[in-house]
Amino acid sequence: MLPFHPHPPTLTYRWTSKLLGASMWFFIMYRAKQDGPVLLGWRHPWDGHGHGHSDEHAHHEEHH
Repeated sequence: MLPFHPHPPTLTYRWTSKLLGASMWFFIMYRAKQDGPVLLGWRHPWDGHGHGHSDEHAHHEEHH
């Protein structure tokens, strides 16, 4: 049986793998920052999120 001698990866593959790995971890940390409290049970996803998409303003105008 012949010994296995893998070829070392080229510089392009090494930098591409570092770039993809770093972007993956940046995305994971970004999503953890955005969704972490919901995943840990500290906040409900339906609680106020501060975007002002409520229907209160339109509902209030109908009665005046």
